[in-house]
Amino acid sequence: MNVSEKTLKKYNVVIPKLFQVILNLPEEKQLALLQYAEDLLIKERRAFIRKTCSIPVSYATYDRVYSNKIKNISQKGVFIETQRPLFVGEELIMSFSIAGFGKALKVKGEIVQVSRSGIGVEFKNQSPYVEEMIATLINRMKTELD
Repeated sequence: MNVSEKTLKKYNVVIPKLFQVILNLPEEKQLALLQYAEDLLIKERRAFIRKTCSIPVSYATYDRVYSNKIKNISQKGVFIETQRPLFVGEELIMSFSIAGFGKALKVKGEIVQVSRSGIGVEFKNQSPYVEEMIATLINRMKTELD
């Protein structure tokens, strides 16, 4: 049996069993499992480690202004918890404050991921000042957690 036949045989056993388990779960557990699976896929694609946080953020799309919380942050982007109907490719401007820094940071971004719990935003055209402040924040968070 070659590798692809072994893989196919394995999936012929695993996938139906997985579907059976999922279908026997209550709906809220199915949704939690879906969220967990989506999070796993996102983690595998990340090039930068994100730090968990809860930072209030205001952000504006071309036609509206929203306020929510940043749930995690990396040098290249954030995940904002929101239930708003936003779309991949939308550009936005975010403003958030970091404890210990005088003024709020204003950062341009593009929505690169949308899920039930929020949006993944990649920073765009950061100034050197903003890059330095975000790096400082992430380093401070690493120190506090270590």
